[in-house]
Amino acid sequence: MGTRYEGLKDAAVIVTGAARGLGQVLAEAFAQQEARLALVDVDEAGLAATVERLQAPPERLLAICADLRDGAMVESIITQTAAAFGRLDVLVNNAAVMDGVSIDAVTPELFDQVIAVNLRAPLFLSRAALRVMSGQGGGRIVNVASIAGRTGGAYPTVFCYAASKGGLLALTRSFAKLGAPDKVLVNAILPSNIDSPMLWGPFGRTSVENVLASVPLARTAQPMEVAELVLWLASPASSYVTGVSWDINGGWLMS
Repeated sequence: MGTRYEGLKDAAVIVTGAARGLGQVLAEAFAQQEARLALVDVDEAGLAATVERLQAPPERLLAICADLRDGAMVESIITQTAAAFGRLDVLVNNAAVMDGVSIDAVTPELFDQVIAVNLRAPLFLSRAALRVMSGQGGGRIVNVASIAGRTGGAYPTVFCYAASKGGLLALTRSFAKLGAPDKVLVNAILPSNIDSPMLWGPFGRTSVENVLASVPLARTAQPMEVAELVLWLASPASSYVTGVSWDINGGWLMS
């Protein structure tokens, strides 16, 4: 385990997309900090596997199987968590889907599906979370965006995904302004090439290795390297940081 953030002990934390990949590692990272967790995913079996890995007492762990395309379900995630833990300290908007088709194959239905999960759900989750956090004296929202939100993506099949992540960066700044008077800090991280199924599955080893040849550190990111930045942004250590988009890409894009 890396840095210990005492301010995260017993914090009430929501992580969406917790069934696999970065979301599962984020769940483990917050569990190691002794946070209380609400884990959200549409994949019931994958969510159950994450819960089993954590081996946390039932009173400290809430598993919510939810489809983030369903607006009513999105609102209930916040209310369920606040009811279970008595407060909400951290929301991590991590869940995402990718289009994975050429621009000629993009349909309105596919675009709407990607936007619904990657952008619309974070908007309404953040709005509901802000209401709770404002009434309790503050909180943290961390949006997991992507380098694709800045660059348009390195692969020719992520048009909808890149658009959604670019929108998430704007949403981060909007909510940072809205939440600042009530000490709700909102930031985004922009990872790239995380060693996870979302990278290797859609693109294949050859395509990924071609991209990595342009990365100064010449490797993928390990999920825990990304999780460490999320922990810092979720903790009291980042108390004067809001509205910032944090690149974590091995030097691929330097700003």
